[in-house]
Order: sequence, then structure tokens, then C-alpha cells
Amino acid sequence: MDTKYKLALSPSDPGFPEMIETTEIPGLLIYKRETHEDERGFFHEIVELRDLEKVLGKKISVVQSNHARSKPGVIRGFHSEPWEKIIYVAKGEVMAVIVDFRIDSPAFGKAVKIMLGDKSRNTIYLPLGMGNSLCVTGNEDAEYLYLITNYFEGKPTPAVYYKDPMLTKQFGGWPVENPIVSAKDESYPTLKEKFGQEVDFSKFPWLNE
Repeated sequence: MDTKYKLALSPSDPGFPEMIETTEIPGLLIYKRETHEDERGFFHEIVELRDLEKVLGKKISVVQSNHARSKPGVIRGFHSEPWEKIIYVAKGEVMAVIVDFRIDSPAFGKAVKIMLGDKSRNTIYLPLGMGNSLCVTGNEDAEYLYLITNYFEGKPTPAVYYKDPMLTKQFGGWPVENPIVSAKDESYPTLKEKFGQEVDFSKFPWLNE
């Protein structure tokens, strides 16, 4: 792998934090901490930045914290914003699908599905260049919390059609019928339309199977 996408620690290293899992996309990390429950409720640490920083080999400078609510059946995506992102769903159930939009990445176009919410209590870290999506799979609103490393400036950012077959075949499709989707998300180009002039798609088996 190009050293540009190599982690400072690999899972085989003795000091690799046990609560972190790597994925098929370089730099996309799943962060899991134990939940402590009793008759009053529970306590759960969403993230300790030092764990991620140890694996990434750099500081994470969070500048903004956001909270979004999505209704059952909502799908949002795929959007790529100019910042790193740490995501946690505090209530409800969400299927997140992350796609590598980095045109020089060895995992370009790779789609990874990660479950978030009450059942999993996963946190995920997204490096720059990810196409991010979410689908609310449960019967209640999803409370979607995220930290970002840059301020929103309102500039156009890369986005891809959420029903692009080249992507949906990788994760088995969206698990809701008649989803609630914005007109903007319905209008985005496919991955091939967006990046076909910059990337040789034949190099990536998951885009050609």
C-alpha cells in the first residue's frame, strides 16, 4: 500500500488500541468501547481522541459538533465534505455506507457498510475523501451526532447517486422500501459519471464484478 494511506500503527502492533477496528478502506476506522449498564441506565464513552490519534499518527483538531435527526426510512448520501468526521448515533438504528472517493486510493470506489445506533453503539472515524451516507433502518427517529475538523463554508463538494448499482451491489442494497430522499440526492451523478475521466475503473475488481 502507498505509504500515504498507511496507518502509524497496524492491528498486529502490540500497542494497537483494542477498541479500534480497521476496514477495507484505508483510514476508515470503527471505534468500540464497552457500555456500563445498571438499574439506572448506562454509561458509554463515545470516543477518546488519543486512541484514534495513536493509530493515525497525527492530531485530530475538532472545530465543530453537529446533531442531525432523520426519520425512519430516510436515506442521505453519498456526500463527501472537506473534513475528517467522527460519527455516533445516540438513538435509533442507522446503516451507514462509506465509499472511498479518493482517486489515488488503492480502495477507490470500495463501499463499506457499518451499523450504528442503540444496538451496536459503534463510533466511526472518516478520513478526508469519504463519500458518506446513512439509512435509518429502525422504527424511530435517528439522532446522528458528529464531530468535524473544519468549518462549513457552503462550497460545492463531491457527491454520488445513492442508488448507483456499482455501489449498491457491494453492500446488498438499501434495506428500506420507498425511502425518503431529497431531490438533490436523487439528482447526483453515478460514480462513473463523476470520476470516470480521472480513474481507470478496470483496476478495481469491486467495480467490475
